[in-house]
Amino acid sequence: MNTTAVILAGGKSSRMGENKALLPMKEKTNIAKIAGELEKVTKELLIVTNTPEDYRFLGYPMTTDRYPGFGPLAGIHAGLSSSETEVIIAVACDMPFIHEGIAQEMLDAADGYDAVVPEIEGRLQPLFAVYKKSCLPPLTSCLDNRVLKVRQFLAAITVKIMKEQDFRLYKEQPHLFSTSFFNMNEPEEYNQAKQLEEDLLNKNERMKKE
Repeated sequence: MNTTAVILAGGKSSRMGENKALLPMKEKTNIAKIAGELEKVTKELLIVTNTPEDYRFLGYPMTTDRYPGFGPLAGIHAGLSSSETEVIIAVACDMPFIHEGIAQEMLDAADGYDAVVPEIEGRLQPLFAVYKKSCLPPLTSCLDNRVLKVRQFLAAITVKIMKEQDFRLYKEQPHLFSTSFFNMNEPEEYNQAKQLEEDLLNKNERMKKE
């Protein structure tokens, strides 16, 4: 399935106090870490940002919101409008532990649906989800009418909801699945992310030796 990975980097990071996409993780910036994982699924990457000068160092194509200030739905709209593929994987720039396996499983489940959205621990995760071009008319209508709640948009399309037990990774590698939907909005969560990264690296090293 021809797919574009779209990283949504249009937020203001007001609670973090600095650009969370550019926060350093152990080996690279947060957004570069996310992009590296997405490249395992597709080589087509696109960044949605209203400050493209911040991300030129990555070398990926970029686009801007066509509805600036309208939140995550505007970012999804920009990604769908600008991508050259029928399908996108939309990912927020504050999710440092996304996993290629989850992205691929969502793509595999997309036939017959406009979108595939995880629901983890009872919460929808629309910012690590799959969307098709068929979402554009209802999405544009929502934005034109200032209907900015994700649930209202999802109610207007055909959505496959995937819960934990629907993912192979949840059963086979629970330690990876449990962190894949972690997002960081505040400095305390960034510190937690750095510790999680260290713990994951150590666990992977131990597993290699066993």
